[in-house]
Amino acid sequence: MKQSIIIILIFFINLSSFGQEVESLTFEQALSRMNNQNYSLKSAEANKRSHELERKTMRGFYLPKVSLSATYMKFNEDIGLDITPISDAYRNLSGVPDQKQLPSTLVLQNEDFSMIGINFLWPVFTGGKIRAANQAMDANINNSLYQIEQKKNELNTELVERYYGYRLSIKAVGLYKEAYDAMLIHLDHAQKMEENGMISKAQRLYVEFSASNAKMEWQKSIKQANTVKEALSNTIGDSIEVQPISELFLLKQIESVDFFQQAAVENNPLLKQVESKKNLAKANYNIQRSDYLPTVAIVGNKELYQQDLSHLVPNWFIGVNLRWTIFDGVSRTYKVKSAKATMNMVEYIDNKAKSDIATYINKLYNELQMHVEQMTTMEKTYQFANEYLRVQKKAFAEGFATSKDVVDAELTVNKVKIGRVKVMNDYVLSLAKLLEFSGQTNLFLQYSLRADREKEDFPETK
Repeated sequence: MKQSIIIILIFFINLSSFGQEVESLTFEQALSRMNNQNYSLKSAEANKRSHELERKTMRGFYLPKVSLSATYMKFNEDIGLDITPISDAYRNLSGVPDQKQLPSTLVLQNEDFSMIGINFLWPVFTGGKIRAANQAMDANINNSLYQIEQKKNELNTELVERYYGYRLSIKAVGLYKEAYDAMLIHLDHAQKMEENGMISKAQRLYVEFSASNAKMEWQKSIKQANTVKEALSNTIGDSIEVQPISELFLLKQIESVDFFQQAAVENNPLLKQVESKKNLAKANYNIQRSDYLPTVAIVGNKELYQQDLSHLVPNWFIGVNLRWTIFDGVSRTYKVKSAKATMNMVEYIDNKAKSDIATYINKLYNELQMHVEQMTTMEKTYQFANEYLRVQKKAFAEGFATSKDVVDAELTVNKVKIGRVKVMNDYVLSLAKLLEFSGQTNLFLQYSLRADREKEDFPETK
């Protein structure tokens, strides 16, 4: 019966989007679809993939580098040795023809030459710089994972707000329609009683005015529901219109505030991101300190092709290269100090974030308790309002009450019914935020299905 009523209400709400496909989804189904289709999550996943690929490039620094090089050079003249004394001595020897005299310069390298070769470079010690750079990249990858987790938690809360907000809107449309229908019935009775002289025209006009207001509230609620409906579709990331079938709920008993505060320390993705920033700052500090140490690399070269290159140049070589900066002003000193200051800053941020989150969790927990107290009070108010309405209707029929008394009683009952679902909506949103900041959004589904949960309708109207 309740499902049929919801479908009728959806029909009224969907008049503005006639022809659009409607699909009934539980909150769990809507959550699964959002996780698969939401563009914000896809963006966060792409960011994680980018960091993972960058991580692979950092690992390459542990391996040797082999490159191919080609060179062409032209000098202003040949490179050679002056052997004039030897040539003169040789010339003075008897019996040596002029055409066989030695030149005055021995050419070692022609002014033009070219060569192609393979180069080899393998850093074997960098003072820990490569290891620290890889640790920094690991911290970035972890940070991107925690960003995805944070985005999922935020979207879970957003989905709770919009899914149950739309559910509230649908219920509100039904309750405002119920109030409007009650006003029409009462208006019909008032018109007949006016014709029989039992009430005055002023009383009938008051009922008519109240009926007009009830209609306006009903139409207003339909427009509000359409707005929330569009927001829900945007969060899920689907053009299909969603009909929420999971009910609003309220739990009068949950774990203590200490449970959620402790869970936040262990699971909150924001705190995990701060921890990643601490690891990143430490890696940067190690990178800056490595500049004080030497770098050692194995180097080599093999000639593959040459033209007009001196035969004195070897075809290959292999060796060890050491570079150690002894003095570079004060640049390294201040870079290390800056990195250390960054580490301290992140530590302070971590302490502040833990304190702020613990305080916020305490605030959300108190809000939940307030909603529970409101629900308890509302249950008593509903019993009184129903009885008061019954009495006023009977008194009006007997001529002892005015139409205003009946209208006010009708509106009070309707206000309490709407107030119940509004309190529940506020409750589930506060609960979603509490679970988001304690890093336990997976518990929301368990809570929503607990057997001891309070449901949308008052017990006697189930």
